[in-house]
Amino acid sequence: AWMSSLMRDLSFILILVCTFMAGMVLFLLPPVPGPPIYLFGGFVISDSCPWGFWSGSIICIALCFFLKLSACAVQQQVIGRYLGDRDEVRRAIGVHRPFIRAIESVLRQPGLTLGKCMILCGGPDWPTSVLAGMLKVSLLQCELGTCPVILSLVPLTLTGSFYLKREDSETWTRAGNLMFTLTVVTSMMFWAGMGWAIQNEFEKNHDALHAPRHEYVDLDWLDHRAAVVAKRCNTTWAAIPWAVRVPFVGGALGLVVVSHMFFWRFAKCFGDFKVTDDFSDLVWYGQHALVTPLGALGLALASLSCLGLVIFLAWNRQFQRGPVEEAARDLDATEAAWKAARLELAELARSCTEGAGAAPEACGVGVQTKEQEW
Repeated sequence: AWMSSLMRDLSFILILVCTFMAGMVLFLLPPVPGPPIYLFGGFVISDSCPWGFWSGSIICIALCFFLKLSACAVQQQVIGRYLGDRDEVRRAIGVHRPFIRAIESVLRQPGLTLGKCMILCGGPDWPTSVLAGMLKVSLLQCELGTCPVILSLVPLTLTGSFYLKREDSETWTRAGNLMFTLTVVTSMMFWAGMGWAIQNEFEKNHDALHAPRHEYVDLDWLDHRAAVVAKRCNTTWAAIPWAVRVPFVGGALGLVVVSHMFFWRFAKCFGDFKVTDDFSDLVWYGQHALVTPLGALGLALASLSCLGLVIFLAWNRQFQRGPVEEAARDLDATEAAWKAARLELAELARSCTEGAGAAPEACGVGVQTKEQEW
């Protein structure tokens, strides 16, 4: 509603540009999903198009489709190709872990396979496109494989467009609900197809996906180091002083109480404000405003309850500082030996993959046995 009010007096071309830029920002933020911009585009573009509602809806669909392909290209070519050599980026994506390695194996398959299309359309935007760039997968193939996403993009965009017409007739409300249902169904089909492709890859290449690889030894070490440090430096309840326990437990109980109050008495805590309403008419606080006095009290209690977690985290960080540093020093002394053993396992796995050693089944058992012995 706020963005709609900002763009209300802009020309139609500027509205398209602003929508595209806002969508690009959403797509480039790793934790933020991009599809909400499809709904927003349906709200704004269809309503402001000088050539009518249907023309605006078609333009919105075309813009959102172009936005999706452009965002995937930027994520793949800019982030994936030029930042993919950084260990922190590779570890954030998890390129050395079996799940992402299964996706890698599917994306590396020649041509446009069903599994590749399902992953490109159903996978999370940022990790999938960045991973494709890190793997140097063909941009053209990825763009073509992403095209079926229009099957979910069109109904989601029309959901926003039809929402504008809900006051005109009950038919528009039902049409909007139908479009949203189609969006959910097609998205679930993409997710199911992605799950099938990944599971199929695990079944065919389980040992290869779990076997160590030379290029991932440094990342494996970072995971191993973090896991051992966390295991050695865990905090027990008995070690927590009462001055930290009381606000921690009290804050947890307070959040439970507030959650139940908001769930069972939502109408008494908050008012209604639709995304298509005029932002200038929004009243933030009051008996009949967006946040009622009871809702404000609940929000204040929730904020106060979060202090218990803040207190615990601050105390725990100070409490574990010494043990973490000691554990890190001990582990760093074994880094060279650990990596040497890991490289030996990786070499054994590579020999099995290339057929230079024993049978694949025996090799898989051999790699697991040596890893357990180490």
